[in-house]
Amino acid sequence: MINIRYYVFLLVGIFLAMGLGMMIGITLENQNIIENQQAHLIRQIEDRFVSLRSESEQLKMELGNMEAQKEQLQQLSSLLLTELIRDRLTGKNVAIISFSQQAPMNTLLDFFSITGASVQSAVTIFPETTVDMEGTAGDILQPDEFMAAMIEEWLYSVCCGDKMPSIQEAEELMLVSYTGQYEYPVDMIILAVQDTSTLDYDHLLIHSALDANIPMVVVDTGEIDNSAMSLYKEMGVSTVDHVETIYGRLALACVLSGNRGNYGFGSNALDQLPSPLFSDPYSNSDDLLTTIGGELP
Repeated sequence: MINIRYYVFLLVGIFLAMGLGMMIGITLENQNIIENQQAHLIRQIEDRFVSLRSESEQLKMELGNMEAQKEQLQQLSSLLLTELIRDRLTGKNVAIISFSQQAPMNTLLDFFSITGASVQSAVTIFPETTVDMEGTAGDILQPDEFMAAMIEEWLYSVCCGDKMPSIQEAEELMLVSYTGQYEYPVDMIILAVQDTSTLDYDHLLIHSALDANIPMVVVDTGEIDNSAMSLYKEMGVSTVDHVETIYGRLALACVLSGNRGNYGFGSNALDQLPSPLFSDPYSNSDDLLTTIGGELP
């Protein structure tokens, strides 16, 4: 009986030892598997990093090529625009006015130098001032009164092609004149706006110009956040936003050639460009009061 127990315990011990050995072996083998998996994962990460770096270099090269192509296309577009509008407006007399110091006057003057249009007047009037006007018996006009008088005097000057003495005096006080020939009556007035702070003066100018049967176009740049183009559109004048762009300059040339409407990238624009681009000049003054935007109230 004792011998049987001995053999039983011996066999159990042997099996336990074998099981323990197998467990130890499996554990060691698993450690090798984990290490191998970690090494494989590291190699995959390194390979992926090398691949991403190669893709990044390729993308940088493609981006550089695209930038070069973009610059070439811009140069080509500017060249084609220049050839398209060169001397297109020869014989037309225009006037430019703004009540904002940030208005793109130089951009507009450069544009008209290409188109061949004659700029009879280009002025910026600063509203916030008071001034003694000759002939007012020493009365000092307040800003609104002065602006109304200045607008009427300026409109008379560009309508008749004769510079009023008050305009000359204002140039020494609150009117910056970029060019002022005042030799011939103008065919169109360009109002350059920058924000809504001068909206009252803009409205006064537009109504006065339309009453005098002088067509107008309102332009702005893409630099402003608070555009009032919808308000000008409701007044019945043509508008061009982003006038500093190639599309804007071409749209302005089209409007000055006879098209009427609201063009640009803004939400109030009907289209980027007229179609067809150039049409016949205005045939009669009655059409000046009506645009695609509506009828002057």
